[in-house]
Amino acid sequence: MAFEIESLQKAKCTEVLVLSQKNRDPGDNPGVALSFSMMLGNDALSYFDGSLKSFLYTKAGGSAKQSDLAGVEPVSDMPNLTAAGMKLGKLSWDQEYTGYSLVIDQGIGGASNVELDDCKLSGFTIDPKEGGSFMLTFKAEAPDASEKTFGKLAHMKNTEVSILLTAPVVEPDMVS
Repeated sequence: MAFEIESLQKAKCTEVLVLSQKNRDPGDNPGVALSFSMMLGNDALSYFDGSLKSFLYTKAGGSAKQSDLAGVEPVSDMPNLTAAGMKLGKLSWDQEYTGYSLVIDQGIGGASNVELDDCKLSGFTIDPKEGGSFMLTFKAEAPDASEKTFGKLAHMKNTEVSILLTAPVVEPDMVS
């Protein structure tokens, strides 16, 4: 299972950087590196490793049991941090994903959205929180950002945006 954000998810765009190779042609668009931070439910840890959730979270960790509220969906079936989850703090996750599509929703329709293709995702940090969620930070690099796209992105630094991340479609090898 590949890491994806299949429905619009709020994220803070914490950094916008121009990536320009020394050997690029003058007419070529530079790349862009975007850093994001977002809060996710601990079920999303399965994208990284199937045992990560049970390593960091438990059903009953502390003496303070949070009661359920009527009409409010619980964040997780395992809301409490384990002893390891409490002591480890932020975890660096050394994984790189390539070929992703990133859509940053501008809130006024498809044509206004910023779409970047062939993105490389890296620099993951997982910061588990009590209550069944974790803060995920990561970097998305795209090799080609037009002036118009980069202009939109520059205004997003340190703002909350809604994003979608789609993994590349991998065709199974053809056996002849």
